[in-house]
Amino acid sequence: MMRIDMQANPVTERISAVAARRMQRGREIVAELKTLAGRTYTGLLRERAQQRLAQRALVYRGRTMTYAELLDAVDGARQVLRERGVGEQQVVALLMNNSDHYMVWYLAALGLGAVAVPLNNRLVAGELAFILEHSQSVLTITEPAFATVLGQVREAHGLAVPDLVVDVETPVTLAGARRYQEEPDVGASAPAAFYYTSGTTGKPKGVVHTHASLMADAMQSPGAWEYDHDRARLLAVTPLFHIAAHTCFFPVLFVGGTLYIDNYGTERAIDLIRRESITALFAVPSILMLMVDKARVLGVILDSVRTLDFGAAPMTIARLGEVQALFPNAALVHGMGQTESGGTLVTLPGDVAMERAGSVGLPMAGVEVAIFDGDDREVPRGQVGELVARGPNVMLGYLRDEAATAATLRNGWLHTGDLGYQSEEGLITLVDRKKDMIIRGGENIYSCEVEQVLLKHPLVKAAAVVGQLDALFGEQVCAFVSTDPELRPPSVDELLAHCRGRLADYKVPVTFRFIEEMPLTSTGKIMKGELRAMLTATE
Repeated sequence: MMRIDMQANPVTERISAVAARRMQRGREIVAELKTLAGRTYTGLLRERAQQRLAQRALVYRGRTMTYAELLDAVDGARQVLRERGVGEQQVVALLMNNSDHYMVWYLAALGLGAVAVPLNNRLVAGELAFILEHSQSVLTITEPAFATVLGQVREAHGLAVPDLVVDVETPVTLAGARRYQEEPDVGASAPAAFYYTSGTTGKPKGVVHTHASLMADAMQSPGAWEYDHDRARLLAVTPLFHIAAHTCFFPVLFVGGTLYIDNYGTERAIDLIRRESITALFAVPSILMLMVDKARVLGVILDSVRTLDFGAAPMTIARLGEVQALFPNAALVHGMGQTESGGTLVTLPGDVAMERAGSVGLPMAGVEVAIFDGDDREVPRGQVGELVARGPNVMLGYLRDEAATAATLRNGWLHTGDLGYQSEEGLITLVDRKKDMIIRGGENIYSCEVEQVLLKHPLVKAAAVVGQLDALFGEQVCAFVSTDPELRPPSVDELLAHCRGRLADYKVPVTFRFIEEMPLTSTGKIMKGELRAMLTATE
């Protein structure tokens, strides 16, 4: 048998070099965090910004704020919150669309030593009422667009949380007083924000992040997502209420770059990238494919972008190629994480995006990962198990849920619920979520594997695989498929033939359901719970 010398492989050498740099950077971050025990997230940002107060920090639809103006506005907002009776460690909810106002009020809450609760702006009244009550929010910062749903929270659910309505159509005009620039007496280990999970398997859980875990994310993320320089002009069009903002958007302010904020619209985003010469962008694959299609119609490319970060779902080589053609000068950086980890655990370096497509990459600086079996024992490289991780960016726990906290942070490791394996190079590849794995007659079927095969069919736009109850085998494979309305849909026989040539027979779907659009979360993840409900409703 011929032995392969991994060190002679140039791709492996590049991966090893990145891993070594991240390990060194991780040691530096851990050391720096020890010096910040008395600081808040906003206080650290203020300290970092002192050398660039005249530079642009935020741009929103033509409105620009320098670092000095941003910090002054944050101080003014802190003063307003104090006058409304908000004290240290009291909880303030934010129900707002993306804007410069969102950033000011979020940073003000943290800078006051209060706890922020970013609310998903697509939630209905009952969902909002649950979170507001569970978090014990004392104030909701909002805008006129949400008056109706908050009225329903009060009238239909009897929950009267006072609100502070912000006029987001006008520039931020708050001005701070010097006494509000001082750090609150809470410290880095105090809760800073509660981020609520989507609740696809029950009531949403409040993920507790401290100032320390959010500060760690601000230090770890720029290197992992490859925008670690003060010339970065980073565009945020996915929701700021999502934890991804803490790892993909907010950290650009800690390195001295400029954060451009908008709400997503395909043509508007393309125009903004071209007009402002955006250099960095995070998007989910569904958004990227919309941009690819629209740019093709417009006949444009987006050559200013140097770093294109994406997550939430994988992309095939063919689709990566389409994205690379739209962003010809961009490093394509794929990664994964979850709310409990501050948004990121691993990223795949951009210079091996094509060679190692399908992997989610290496641990970011300061993060340690492993693959465990069902008894929490580490398995050999190449063997599938649960991805676990630990690092300074991991949550403190779940709000008022000791049992869930103990189960998820078992033995000091964050148990992600993701199934995957680690290669000899150290790269992590995911194969499924634990709850999404299908067990057919004792055989494990990873839905991700079947989905990847379906996505290789030229007429399939999106695919999601779930388990369908079966009297004989326990479960069978059911595939939900959406197609391009301008093209003819593939027949079931065509899809079966496509799958049979690429999958073992027991993995081939026995049922195909064609739907116009996949149900998506606000960050572009397919909501398999809704697909399972659709399946159950027709059985």
